[in-house]
Amino acid sequence: MDNIDFALVEKKRPPLYTAMKYWGKKPHNIWGEYIENYTKNGDLILDPFSGSAIAAFEAVRCGRKAIAFDINPLTSFIIEVYATKFDFERFKTALNGIVAKIENDKTYTNYFTDMCEKCGYTKASLQHFKWDNNEIYELGTHCPNCGARYLSHPSKKLVQEAKNMNSITFKNWYPEDAFFDSPSFTDAFKKNIGGNSFYDIWTKRNLYVLSEIFAEITKTPDEDIKKQLLFGFIQSIHLCSKMCVPRREKANRSYSTSWGRSAYICSKRQMEMNPLILFKNNCIGKQSVQSALESVETHIGKIPSIKYVDKSNKADRSLNFDIKYGTIDINTLADYVDKESVDFIITDPPYGGLVQYLDLSHIWLIWLKKYDRKFTPNIDAEITIKKDIQDISTYSRKFTNGIKNLYKVLKPEGKIVFTFHNKDLMVWNAFLRSISEAGLKIEKVIHQQNRRTGESNVANPYGTSASDFYIRCSKSNYVKNIKTSKDEFENFIVDRAVNIIKARNEPTPYQILFNGLLAEISKAGFELENFDVTIKEFLDKHTTETFVIIESNALHGNSWWIKNDVNRRNNVVPLSNRVEKTVETLLKNKVTLSLDEILAEIYIKYPDGLTPDVKKIDTYIKKHAYKSGEKWIYNGK
Repeated sequence: MDNIDFALVEKKRPPLYTAMKYWGKKPHNIWGEYIENYTKNGDLILDPFSGSAIAAFEAVRCGRKAIAFDINPLTSFIIEVYATKFDFERFKTALNGIVAKIENDKTYTNYFTDMCEKCGYTKASLQHFKWDNNEIYELGTHCPNCGARYLSHPSKKLVQEAKNMNSITFKNWYPEDAFFDSPSFTDAFKKNIGGNSFYDIWTKRNLYVLSEIFAEITKTPDEDIKKQLLFGFIQSIHLCSKMCVPRREKANRSYSTSWGRSAYICSKRQMEMNPLILFKNNCIGKQSVQSALESVETHIGKIPSIKYVDKSNKADRSLNFDIKYGTIDINTLADYVDKESVDFIITDPPYGGLVQYLDLSHIWLIWLKKYDRKFTPNIDAEITIKKDIQDISTYSRKFTNGIKNLYKVLKPEGKIVFTFHNKDLMVWNAFLRSISEAGLKIEKVIHQQNRRTGESNVANPYGTSASDFYIRCSKSNYVKNIKTSKDEFENFIVDRAVNIIKARNEPTPYQILFNGLLAEISKAGFELENFDVTIKEFLDKHTTETFVIIESNALHGNSWWIKNDVNRRNNVVPLSNRVEKTVETLLKNKVTLSLDEILAEIYIKYPDGLTPDVKKIDTYIKKHAYKSGEKWIYNGK
């Protein structure tokens, strides 16, 4: 077995990984490659922070068994849905029955239908209402009679109906949970959303329709179909909330919206989507229940056999499963997994509160726990950092205890791969110290760029959202000697920064420099807890004698360069030129290549701090090739 010592190329996700909203999903093919590389057929894989359960499904695809635990009950629900047998015709029949009943509901027709401007049909569907400062300014309409789809201004009748929606009387249950104590629910959010409870996240008419859909789903007699319909339901509920904003005109997507930030937000501009239409579209079509469940067998190769565990059966150690799962705290892991029984661990632990996963998941869990109480979350068990609730010391203590449990269950020759990224050195220190105190040894730190990231990556292509660090560890019989000298750390930072810039031999954006330094720090073993300065402040101290700042208006900001010519490697070609030459040579020799094939070669040749940005590689490809389908063909220039 050869180690993976360079970045890998992220590939297009199959539908089972695109259907459900989950913050911070990891590249499935990269995790699958790690699993295949570090295990053999039949081995046992563990992911104690499973999230959307990608590690578990990839393990099954590779012929391994998986243990998928997470403190978030949403993980268990996703696993259960993907283990159901999908009969499209029976599913469609159940869906159509629910849709037909609600379409004939008097309250629904009053608020979500209108006369078609094109053909006069009286029950054209109102797809969305766009709001600005509590006033509707646009409607999206679709007519099932003539097929017209158009945007228009609201009539006085529809404006008045919107004002009257608070008089709606509910026939069925809806969640009445109040917002709990968390910085996720700010005073500004509560003011903008219009209340202190989760039901305030939706307009009254949208909440009514959601309660009707949910009631009909829970009446479904077939448990598999019920879960599948619930899956489509929870994919819809955030998209018809007040937290979604209309897209700008230049996006050319007037009929769609998204919950674009990993936070509870509510702006003056809102897009109120029709819940029933969203539910239908999330059940059948692209990125739907249908596409996800049909891809389970095509991608994984089988419907996984699953085994749910909790306190009632924690002593059961049988291996009669593809995936063993449950809402299990990593600090109780030893109650569910035998000592030295796991062959490989790959996991994406909480990044110190960068994303409050459990808080965000409450928008779905407040409905799911009504369906089954086992989906009730335990907020107190979460490993995170929350202002005035859970500080970094508590995070560190919980995390360290959890990592020690991983050490216990891992086989002596086993490997652990963590993904991690946080620009706060104190959080990095907590993470690294936990690894050290657990008795693990860091073997390799790889800076892995993510090609498919969120909106923040558009604004900052070199930032945290655009990359992760893959930290490979093995079991060690000693606790690393932690370095505590501030002067030693400062000298280390400056020396390594100079070496990174020399190796690149070109002005280097700070974020690239920072990423390279984090990888070096992770392996060196410094105690950063008592350091009151950041990496940038250390570097800034040396701008007079060692570094010079090259100003730039580019997205990545200013760049760092070595001040004295004598310190530069004048015999080394600048990194950008080397990468461009490599791209040109690859195309010239192979003639036709895909982007993924080019990236794979580049990542191997330029590892660690030399790994170039994908956007620059793309520029070089376009200079030396033209695209035909999914391939790039050398243009001879």
